[in-house]
Amino acid sequence: MSNYVFEPDDLQRIVKMHLDKPLAGRFDRIAETMRDVYGDRIHPGGEWIWSNAGGIMCSMSVLHTSPKEYLLFCGTAVGTEGHSGRHRADLWDIVVHGELQTFKPDQFSATTLAPGDMSYLPRGTTNGSHLSKECWLLEYGRGNVLSLFPFALGDTIFSTQDLTDLRKTMAYSTKLMWSEAKIALRQKLLREAHSPPKLELIKDPARVPGFAASKAN
Repeated sequence: MSNYVFEPDDLQRIVKMHLDKPLAGRFDRIAETMRDVYGDRIHPGGEWIWSNAGGIMCSMSVLHTSPKEYLLFCGTAVGTEGHSGRHRADLWDIVVHGELQTFKPDQFSATTLAPGDMSYLPRGTTNGSHLSKECWLLEYGRGNVLSLFPFALGDTIFSTQDLTDLRKTMAYSTKLMWSEAKIALRQKLLREAHSPPKLELIKDPARVPGFAASKAN
């Protein structure tokens, strides 16, 4: 059994289920399906805040944070590009809308990803990333999440000095990590069984609450 809550292929399948929806409602439908599948491991999200890292300026909405995993929506309305950073975690980006391009130092033509495609950045490696105008992603990371914070916050602290979004980023991260800690403590002290994700819902999308109705709209 995996020690992680999420699997990239399952997240990609959820995104693909809702690519036919208007962009304005696509995030809500993806988040609702993830909450049906993963329960209270998915934060309702809602507020979008700035993220500046490696020269890439995005807005993001955080869905899950723990010491070894994070999950969030991120993207840009105007386009952006920069350095991925070299991390002690594996990163996956699933394109929700628009176009993502990446390249390695020895790569002379870009790898281009369209909606539903998924990029993978193994821990300890880097790439250059370009998010096209109106490019939006579901990003999942697993590994040493705490080690990502210096990179994730460096541009904010030393460049933009946007203390409002710095405070919000830390507040959301602390809140969601505490939520995960309570779940782990409850399972340990009360001997509650671990609730596995309801993956049968995404293997048979018709079983997802509201999915049939959303297809009809």
